[in-house]
This record gives sequence, structure tokens and C-alpha cells, in this order.
Amino acid sequence: MSKNTWLGLLLLFVVFVGIALIDAGSKKPIDWRESYLFKDKIPFGTYVFREEIPHILSEERTFTNFGESIYELMINRDSTEEVHSAIVDISEFHSTYDYDTEVILDYVENGGEVFMSGKSFSDEFLDTLGLYFELLDYAKFRPTPKSVFYTLGADTTKVFLDKVTNFPAFTKLNPDNTTILGYINARGRALPNFIKVSRGKGTLYLHLVPAFFGNYYMLQEESYNYVSKAINVVKSKDIWLSDYGYNWEQPRTPLRVILKNPGFAQAWYLLLTGLILLLLFKSKREQRAVPVLLPEPNKSKEFAQTIGNLYYENGAPGNIIQKKIEYFLFDIRNNYQLDTLNLHDERFIKQLSSKAGIDIQETKQLLELIDMYRHKSNASIQDVKIINQKIEDFKQKANFI
Repeated sequence: MSKNTWLGLLLLFVVFVGIALIDAGSKKPIDWRESYLFKDKIPFGTYVFREEIPHILSEERTFTNFGESIYELMINRDSTEEVHSAIVDISEFHSTYDYDTEVILDYVENGGEVFMSGKSFSDEFLDTLGLYFELLDYAKFRPTPKSVFYTLGADTTKVFLDKVTNFPAFTKLNPDNTTILGYINARGRALPNFIKVSRGKGTLYLHLVPAFFGNYYMLQEESYNYVSKAINVVKSKDIWLSDYGYNWEQPRTPLRVILKNPGFAQAWYLLLTGLILLLLFKSKREQRAVPVLLPEPNKSKEFAQTIGNLYYENGAPGNIIQKKIEYFLFDIRNNYQLDTLNLHDERFIKQLSSKAGIDIQETKQLLELIDMYRHKSNASIQDVKIINQKIEDFKQKANFI
């Protein structure tokens, strides 16, 4: 490689080292995304919850993670089979569609338990259960993290969540099958935000504050105790824990490990930029010479001369005259769209004279000469010269190409 190439690579290496040193010394910002995924140790991941739930519910139960939707988990199950298990699903939002609702309720009606915590549920799902929720009215309650607290049933322990700014509560319940298990308290009023819905042989638990299950609050004693009491409503021995989530902002490419880390991502893009610049500069400085393409020479004259010599040597000038006449008549048909079948036709002569711009008498004389030579059996070289001269003169006057 050239000296300039080595210098460019060295400069690129120095830049990478500089970025690494700056990144290592900088303070990483806290990621406050609400992923609620078991692998995430960010404040609102559920790593701590997944580690602690066997101790909270007792280690005698079985705990199984599943990474698909509840619909995908249930789709292969016999809908008439009685079940004795529970599904726990902690998500920021629950987008439950018609087919999801059908399999969830079928699972519950056959004896299963479903515990779902999220800041919202789809209207179609709640309508099916005769429920409705909405956010606290700011004009009426003026809710803030310092003025709102949470309680469970008859337990009067107040739990404040300093990072929660979303305050949903159930405003419509079905009294026939719904039991209130927890409340959100604001300005002296307690509104349900944790309920139990009995349906068939099973039970559905709906909770509106998923932040309780995040790492940030699971590491605090009061909220840990709240979660322990809340999740202990689940009685089944087999527990299925949902780890289903898709972060649309997270890269899904094989390079996601690099792209999701700011330092790695910057280095990756810088590397690509450097390679592109290197290719651009090298392509300009080391481009192959463009070959000179010469146009094909015009050999028409040489070809005509060769053909003429062949006819001359064979002693057949009459054949040359016939070819010359045929080519000339072809030119007339091609340029003027005239029928050359009858050269003595007065109408044809007038049309040719008019279109060629040549005197009618001169045109007639040429056509008579052509007709004579067409029927002449013996011809000499002198005859070839005469007919050639007459035709060429006519073509020149008529501006034939």
C-alpha cells in the first residue's frame, strides 16, 4: 500500500482509540425505557422480578418462560381440556385483539389463571368483560407522584411511586363477577386499579401499574411487599411467565449488539464512512485509463471498387448495367414511393419529374435510356460509363442520398 494509505489507516486507528477513551470515561445515561423484559437490568426491566418470583410464590411451583404471545402459546391447546396453570404477563401496554381475547377467555373458562399488568388494555378486550378504564381527571384530582399512593384490599399500607406519572383507574366494573383487589388513592378517594374477574372455572387478574414489577421498585421494600401480596393471588402450581416484547426502536439486524450501544454504533458508522471515503479517493486517483475507441472506417468505396473489378475481369459489363439500373429504380421506389413497373407510363414520368425537381423531358430521356439498356443483350464498358454517368447526374440533381 502507498504511504498515503498507511497514513489514512493510522489516522482512523487514532480516531477509534480516542472515541473509546472518551466513551469509557463518560457517564452512561440511565435508560428509562419500560421494556419489562426479564433480561433487562434497566430500571423498568423485570430481571429482579424474574429472579424473585420463585421465592415469592414458593419454589415448589414450576416457572416457565415463554417468548411468544399468549395466542401463540394457546393455539395448539385443546380448547375443551381443563387446565391448572397460570399465565403472568407484565407489559407496558396490552394490545389484545379479538383472537387474543377469545383464546385468553377460553383458557380462563377452562380453569386457568391469567395475571396481566399494564398501563392500558384494548377497548375490545375490556368491553367483552364489561369493564372500562380511564386516566384520573387532572382538574378533579390533580394527581402527582407525591399526592397519589397505592393500597391493596384492606391493607392500609401506602405505597408511593416517584417515577410514575400515568394514573389509570377502572371506572366501570361488572358487579356480577368482579372483585376489587387494589386501589389508587388521590385527594381522599380510592379508585380500583387492581381487580379480579371470575369467569367459568378460572380467574383473570387485571392490574394497571406495571411499574411495580420493574427493577427500580422491586429493590424497594414497600413496593416489593406490594408485589409479593399482589402476585400471591395466583394459586396455580404451574406458572407461565411471558417475556414477549418487541422494541421497535431496537435494531433487529445481526449488528444489534453494536448498534444498540452508542459507543459501538458511533465507531461502526465512522468505520463505514472512512471506508467509503477511502474507496472514493482511491477510485479517483487509480482509475484505469479509458481506452480510445476509433470509429469503424467507411469501406464503401473500396467495396464498390472491388465489385466493379470482379465484373470487369469476368467480362460481363451488361451485368453491371443491370445492377446499376436495379439500384436506381430501388432508390426511386424508396425515396418517392413510386411504382417503377412501367417506365413509359406518362403519369409515372410526370410524378418522378415533379418529385425529383428535374425537367420532364430530361427525366423521360433517362427512363428511355434505362429501358433500352434493360433489354440490351450485349454491352460494353463504354455503355457502363454512359448509363452510370446519366444516373449519377440525375441523382445529383435530385439530391438523392
